[in-house]
Amino acid sequence: MDAEIVTADTQEGRQHVPAEEHDSIVPTNLLPAYLAEAFEDLYAEDGLAVLGRGLGALPLLASLVRYYADTEEGHVATLREENNKHAAVNNAPIKPPLVIILGLKDDEGKALLHILQSWGTPSHMLPTFVTNESGQSNDRAPLYCRGGVLSITSRILIVDLLSHVVSSNDIDGMLVFHAENVVPESMEAFILRIFYTQKQPFASGFCKAVSQDPEKLMMGFAKVDKIMKALNVQRLYLYPRFQHSIREELERQPPAVLELFQKLTPLQKEMQAAIVAAVQSVVRELKSSTKVITWTEADLRIENCVSSSFDRAISRQLEKDWHRLSPQTKQLVQDLRTLRTLFQGLIHYDCITFYTLLRNLKTTSAKTRYPSMWLLTPAADVLFRKAKERCYRLSRPKPTKKCANPVATLTAVLEPNPKWNMLVQVLDEIRHEHDKKANDGPTTILVMVDTERTLESVKSHLADGTSRTLRIRWLRYLESVNDRARQRIKGDGNMPEEDRLLMEEESRVRRLLFGENHDKKSGTRKKKLNEVPDHIKKRRRVAAEKGRGEATHQKEDLEREAVLDDAVEAAEHALDRIEEENEIRDFYQSEELMFCPTNPNELRVVLKSYSSIEGGDASLLLHEARPAYVVLYDADVCFIRAVEVYTALQEERELQKVYLLLFEASAEEKTFVKSLEREQNAFERLIHHKKTMAPPVIQVQATQEMQQAMLSSGVVGSYNNGTLPLACDTRRGRGRLDLSKERSEIIVDVREFRSSLPSILHQGGMDLAPVTLTVGDFVLSSVHCIERKSISDLFGSFASGRLYTQAEAMSKHYNVPCLLIEFDPNKSFGLQNANELGSDIRKDSIITKLSVLTIHFPRLRILWSRSPHDTLKLFRKLKRNHEEPDLERALQVGRSDSIESLLESKQGDGSIDESDEINEAARNVLLSLPGVTVHTARRIMDECETLGELAEMSRDDLRRIAGPITGQRLFTFFRQKLGST
Repeated sequence: MDAEIVTADTQEGRQHVPAEEHDSIVPTNLLPAYLAEAFEDLYAEDGLAVLGRGLGALPLLASLVRYYADTEEGHVATLREENNKHAAVNNAPIKPPLVIILGLKDDEGKALLHILQSWGTPSHMLPTFVTNESGQSNDRAPLYCRGGVLSITSRILIVDLLSHVVSSNDIDGMLVFHAENVVPESMEAFILRIFYTQKQPFASGFCKAVSQDPEKLMMGFAKVDKIMKALNVQRLYLYPRFQHSIREELERQPPAVLELFQKLTPLQKEMQAAIVAAVQSVVRELKSSTKVITWTEADLRIENCVSSSFDRAISRQLEKDWHRLSPQTKQLVQDLRTLRTLFQGLIHYDCITFYTLLRNLKTTSAKTRYPSMWLLTPAADVLFRKAKERCYRLSRPKPTKKCANPVATLTAVLEPNPKWNMLVQVLDEIRHEHDKKANDGPTTILVMVDTERTLESVKSHLADGTSRTLRIRWLRYLESVNDRARQRIKGDGNMPEEDRLLMEEESRVRRLLFGENHDKKSGTRKKKLNEVPDHIKKRRRVAAEKGRGEATHQKEDLEREAVLDDAVEAAEHALDRIEEENEIRDFYQSEELMFCPTNPNELRVVLKSYSSIEGGDASLLLHEARPAYVVLYDADVCFIRAVEVYTALQEERELQKVYLLLFEASAEEKTFVKSLEREQNAFERLIHHKKTMAPPVIQVQATQEMQQAMLSSGVVGSYNNGTLPLACDTRRGRGRLDLSKERSEIIVDVREFRSSLPSILHQGGMDLAPVTLTVGDFVLSSVHCIERKSISDLFGSFASGRLYTQAEAMSKHYNVPCLLIEFDPNKSFGLQNANELGSDIRKDSIITKLSVLTIHFPRLRILWSRSPHDTLKLFRKLKRNHEEPDLERALQVGRSDSIESLLESKQGDGSIDESDEINEAARNVLLSLPGVTVHTARRIMDECETLGELAEMSRDDLRRIAGPITGQRLFTFFRQKLGST
């Protein structure tokens, strides 16, 4: 009996189409049978499809995209055939459906395009990607009218929907990727709610959702039900790896897999045992310091401690009571993350990089207010001692009568990573096997590693050999250590014996690598003592920008996280300098080729990292490289399953063997096994939940007018498809309700759609007008202007001085300027914890900064909100008895404050003094100074006549004129040296 597909575009009728009709749309040789089944299920009825990692979520999405984009044999052809059966229906051509893809990342979009192109999809059927670089809303309107498949960011689409650039009636359906992120407060849920509410016939559009993260779906209470309700779907389709049909297909002709286990060296075993002991000591201290965490014996197993979910689970349990914990307890939580990083570093790093990481951790931790307590344990002493023994040893002969004080000697050990030798043995075995066979073409060996850092290490090892690779890294370590030693010697003049031996070793290694006449480059700038490197400064700036708008972080919390990040960055950055003075030929002719074939039958080694795979879909890499051998230097579940799918689709087996390299009885093996167990456990819970859960009741939110009626008049039901109230509470004595008195219009800055607040405002019945505001984030009325700040953004705005400028602009143009401080509902409702409060007034305190802000701007009102839902209540109360905001006025506010008009000097009556001309060059220099805005420049020009007068001002005068932060920055800028000689 032929399989069939059921169209679900409308709820009025369905057409059954044989499965063979879409075989030409999605090539069967590039799509396994279980994905074809998932395609049929999703196309027949809207739902959420959950696949195991690596089983082909992107190819499934690509098959849906191609079927909806094809107007000849796809979805449009199905609808046309259905319409032709009705005589009364006109046979005019049907416009290509407008289908929107949500939740697709940039690299996944590129991978989706490559998949469709590999299937031979014509260019006119490829999806169009709409981003911030696609022009303004007027430029996007023709794209919506043209139809087809569009991949668009959520923020752009919600703005276009609210601005009526596109109507829900023009959109036929939605394809949602990463459906695990569609929580009720998300932007995707906001879009779907508007789509289904305004779609005519009522809720007639379709929604196909795909997810490949079953673990995230099971986090929290009834998260699957909430996601399905937000998606407006009732079907849950599960495709785990252990499903019978999937297991049978992938194991029909499985690849020959050789699992090779490498034992840790004796020193590595002792170091791993020391890290385990340190973890156990931290856990014991954490158990005794807090009773908030619910501990079980299973949670404290060491295999759980090495996974990333362990410290995250502890952090989630402590989240709500974080402000009540002592700084020592918070440091213990951070120590668990540090020790987990050491577990991974012991396996992936070479001996020198790992020892450098330990030294950096010890140095940076000692500079913090609350150092890591595990560094004071005996396990830490063992770890440092053994890590040092892997790099070098100091030996001293026994004293004799002739030599009472023998001189110590330094011996460089430089223990290699055991996996390096195993990789060489595997490649030699493949070469011997290749030489015995008659080959018609080049044979490809695909070597997969975890990160780009590991790839550089393996590449250097294979190209230069183990000895030279370690010696170069040993030389870079000696240079950095000896530079700091020379700085200390200049201070006290004493040189310890170990420092002297390390300096002698540096000269010996340099001569061994580069010859007798090679000296260290004199042009290299010496790093000053305690100087922060440029790469760490850059990383801190990037981290500060990424942290804006995220969860609450106190100053001490950021300091704890920076200790580990700075140590890892410093250790790994040392590897980047290796290529600068490496005087060997470039062994690579491209980024991917290891050995360039000298004849058609030569072996070719391709090195790739998992992080460089486009969109995380390994099928494209396998089909392009077509390897005969795959060597998994680091294990990855997604790639292993991609290899299984690739092998199952091959008619003639091209892939001969797969080598999996693992450390025996190590954190790597435990992490790999634990990831498989977590996914299987998540699918088992999903299967059980699917059996017991009731189908989600699809309750599409009513229109905003109906919501207002229900809130105000007590509507208890409705009829006529939700357009008329069924019953109202008339006992309030107010007569007929006048909905026109309800104030509901809010002007929203488009940048605020990154948060969940606009979605909650719309759900609460507010009419949003998204525009680009120059002043403020929300305009509630003709007098109310709101500047919204999350806690992290509030701290950042005070640090940069941006909040002062924003408050000044709001106070200038609105009668009631408001600063909304919005808290995370999962965090404590407080700016400071009890441990930070004291009897003294501190200048760096957030309370002090808020007090100074209100003193400078007396009309500024501060609104405190526990959550976005409380913000909705505040906005409703503020809008009462006030006129609706004027959109045109809100757009013009602040835009007339051009640089020229702001910098023009005015007389006492407000008229412009035309005799006072502005030096254009000096004005441009003034505006380019650090921290100087147009408002600050106006105050400076009132006080100073020339830039020279500004540069000679004292610190107090600059702080008085430009503000405390900008004034300090200007004072430092004018007195900073241009460069070091």
